[in-house]
Amino acid sequence: MPSRTPPLPALKAFATLVRLGSIGAAAHELSLTPGAVSHQIRALEDLLAVPLVERHQRSVTLTDQGRIYGYQVRQALDDIADATENVRRRRLTSAHEPVVRVAVLPSFLQGWLLPRLGGFYKLYRQVRLVFHGSMAYADLDSGQFDCAIRFGHGQWPDVGVRPLMSDRLLLVASPQLLGKNPPATLTQLMRLPLLHSSENWATWLASVEEPAMQLQRPKTRMEFTDSTQLLEAVRMGFGIALTRRSIADQLLQRGDIVKAHEHECPHTSSYSALLPLAPSANPAVEQWLGWLQLECTRYTRQRSVEVQNASAVPRSAKNGKIKTS
Repeated sequence: MPSRTPPLPALKAFATLVRLGSIGAAAHELSLTPGAVSHQIRALEDLLAVPLVERHQRSVTLTDQGRIYGYQVRQALDDIADATENVRRRRLTSAHEPVVRVAVLPSFLQGWLLPRLGGFYKLYRQVRLVFHGSMAYADLDSGQFDCAIRFGHGQWPDVGVRPLMSDRLLLVASPQLLGKNPPATLTQLMRLPLLHSSENWATWLASVEEPAMQLQRPKTRMEFTDSTQLLEAVRMGFGIALTRRSIADQLLQRGDIVKAHEHECPHTSSYSALLPLAPSANPAVEQWLGWLQLECTRYTRQRSVEVQNASAVPRSAKNGKIKTS
């Protein structure tokens, strides 16, 4: 059975003609004679049984079919060149610089990790980090990743687990949604539109000290599978949302969103770094994990001090009031 793919020299000759516009220019670039280029194009036309060029005394022009086919051939050859360069770059990179491939939750990557990566590169300039943002469980046995950062209850089968840090739940909103006169009570706050992701409202509501009332989760306006999108919707003023403190940290610091209620509570899940059971021979993996664990410890201590300071406020000053900063 004959090959469905034309000879590569013929395709290269035709693509070069299409790009440069003349037989002579194509021959010069390819280090061939004009006759050799013409021969390759005729061979391609014979194979296709379609005229690709119209031949004049001193020039050629593309036919309509030749123009279409020429664009497709150029695009295909460019794709091959790009794929080849990517393979070559990966080979050279792996030979000269350490690489750590990390599967990570997109919300954690954008909201917490990226703003802190400058500190890592001050210590390890030679390491290249490759992030794969996904909520799907990463198969560490496949060799595609060196580690994964996940959020859960800590029961991860058939992998090595290194605890990173806990988190807290809080209610957030945009300053514009709350307005100059924010809701004075939690009951009024619960009348605002709710944006929901995966966080458990029952945990937060059960921990709120709100006498003489039975709190209920408000009706959901929008639901998101990605907490990054949820927080963007909050920032745009579409509603209030329950979220993790870690991923909202940067938005809160910039004032893009604010705490809609003063109350925070511990999250029932925590962050962990997952590793293949087989020890890695790449020293950069340990450099990365050591830095990450230290940064998580610093953040946890900082948040602990802030929570202790907040708890020192007299209860009478907090009850029934909404804090928006």
